[in-house]
Amino acid sequence: MSSAPISLRNIPPTALHIAQSLCNQTHLSMADLLRQALVSGLLVEATRFAPDQEGKLGGQDPAVLARALRRHLSSAIDLLIQYGELPYQGTREPGEKSRQEPNPRMEHPAASGLSEGQQALFERAIGDDLEMLGLGMSFAETLESAEVSPESSA
Repeated sequence: MSSAPISLRNIPPTALHIAQSLCNQTHLSMADLLRQALVSGLLVEATRFAPDQEGKLGGQDPAVLARALRRHLSSAIDLLIQYGELPYQGTREPGEKSRQEPNPRMEHPAASGLSEGQQALFERAIGDDLEMLGLGMSFAETLESAEVSPESSA
């Protein structure tokens, strides 16, 4: 793996606006949010290509990848269902409205925000996914080791 810095200069302004809005809403740092987006995006990208000669997707066993994707895609699938935008549900003419109107009583799960307990659970879940894929340690472990390090050096 290259240790050269990766430029993030070409991120579309709309994506940066979404990222900033999510940081404000969730109180995550931009680095944590972009790390989560990178992991989620790579899991999705792995599904877009044909399996390799060993039957792996993005170097991962498809069953492992499916389990990791479930946690990342459930809220997106809920939103697609709510607005009638699931793929393969028949074809519509360009500009044709969805046959299913959104249900205003159904609040999107992400709209409610996260409590401190939920945030910790979310961080552990992301960390579990990273560890399962061999991509790194969890945010919670990183925070714990940062808290332990000053004490152990004293």
